[in-house]
Amino acid sequence: MRSVTVLAPGGPEALTLVEAEVPEPRSGEVLIEVAYAALNPLDNHARADRIKWNHPGYPFTPGFEFCGVVDAVGEGVDEALIGQRVATNGQWGGNADFAIAPAHALVSVPDDFDWPLACCFSTCAYTSWLLVHSAAKVQPDQWVVVHSAAGAVGSLVMQIAKSAGAQVIGLVGGEHKFEFVEQFGPDAVIDYLRDDWPDGVKALTEGRGADVIFDGNAGDRAPMNLDAVAPLGHIVYLGASAGQAPPVPPSMLIGKSCSVSGFVQYFHQAICD
Repeated sequence: MRSVTVLAPGGPEALTLVEAEVPEPRSGEVLIEVAYAALNPLDNHARADRIKWNHPGYPFTPGFEFCGVVDAVGEGVDEALIGQRVATNGQWGGNADFAIAPAHALVSVPDDFDWPLACCFSTCAYTSWLLVHSAAKVQPDQWVVVHSAAGAVGSLVMQIAKSAGAQVIGLVGGEHKFEFVEQFGPDAVIDYLRDDWPDGVKALTEGRGADVIFDGNAGDRAPMNLDAVAPLGHIVYLGASAGQAPPVPPSMLIGKSCSVSGFVQYFHQAICD
């Protein structure tokens, strides 16, 4: 089979197309004939050796989230899964014709979903729902700020938070993205490239700030979240695409009695299942 392999850390040039043996599923696993693999940020971070947790080690095949048809099952797995349309994430190996996944990590893909949508459904949709309902436990009438509101996760988080009864502020990098984001129903959209975006949040919330802030960027502008969050508020980091954030002074947390937490899908999915 064809497989994309990363032998050593590097940029896109580190990706090598090779011929490999089709893997065999072990106990509790399935073999998936891959139809589509999305590009997860962790694929890039692992290739460049920018992550330490959950790194697959070298050599490895990227493809952190993928979908396809179950081709074979290992011991202890129901053979009725063979031929089923499924999606999975967090397993690596999806950048190949065939890939292995644990049977318990599969998500059934409806027949009317095409493969690109199936990948988003299994990862972005689950992530977004868990952010709103498990990580932050968003309540009706809370004010929720969503960074990168024009992105795959951000656009879904806004809609799910709205369906939970929250009032939503979408943050985007430039006014040219306003019209695109407005179709997802936020109560307001703010350009977070402006240094005064926390003031915009406060103006919309009668000076209180946001009850919940979802941020997948972090970076050197992350301290602005502490200015924008309300007393007793909650900041949830789901990524650090802009780099690591500066240390958080405990006095700022104490002063607002606010909390800061991280998020990864697996743990929340396990407790919600």
